[in-house]
Amino acid sequence: MDEVYYLVHSMEPGGGQDFVERDRIAAENYVEVARRAGVRRTIYLGGIGGSDETSEHLASRREVETMLEGAGAEFVALRASMIVGAESASFGTLVRIVSRLPVLAMPAWRDSQTQPIAIDDVVSCLVAARNVAPGAYEIAGPDTFTFAEMTELIAGLLGETHRSFDLPFSNSRLEAAVTSLITGEDRELLEPLMEGLHGNLVVERNRIADVFDVDPTPFAEAARRAIAAMPDVASPR
Repeated sequence: MDEVYYLVHSMEPGGGQDFVERDRIAAENYVEVARRAGVRRTIYLGGIGGSDETSEHLASRREVETMLEGAGAEFVALRASMIVGAESASFGTLVRIVSRLPVLAMPAWRDSQTQPIAIDDVVSCLVAARNVAPGAYEIAGPDTFTFAEMTELIAGLLGETHRSFDLPFSNSRLEAAVTSLITGEDRELLEPLMEGLHGNLVVERNRIADVFDVDPTPFAEAARRAIAAMPDVASPR
């Protein structure tokens, strides 16, 4: 079968099983069906990190990637940090926190670094991945920030006065519960996301330009577009 299939790591809450087990079962089922059908190429969008046990969320992404390598002769994995888009759970949560809290309490992960990438650039890389050599590739935007710096930039786009204070500790379960109250998003979804903020999510080798021929979008422009498409958040300035 001369077919190409795209898979994106999911994090849907609920359903009676945790997301790690659901994704493990989904990966096993896909591999079995893809082998029987003779799928030529599988393209998977996963995440940076996951080589250690600091985050169940990130470790699950890497586990799924490893499982999917057995789906067929050609496997391409794209590894990205925070995706900047209106429907991105991590970016959307950060924007809603900044827009709804006059003062931010910044936990210990405030100094963790991330290299966000625009959703449009991710889509362009996924399309180009149909024709690149099989393998795993890290893709990222041109900017690297700490989460504290990112909140300041988002506040500036929203026209908000940024006030924050540092907390000497971090508790993912507590942070998820508070964030859920503020944003209205599911606590079950937020807890693994919060857990994943404790490590640096920066690529070792950004392949977005040389492999995928994509000119990465600056964070400020990507964030402005994303916020403008979020109906429950004020338009960016």
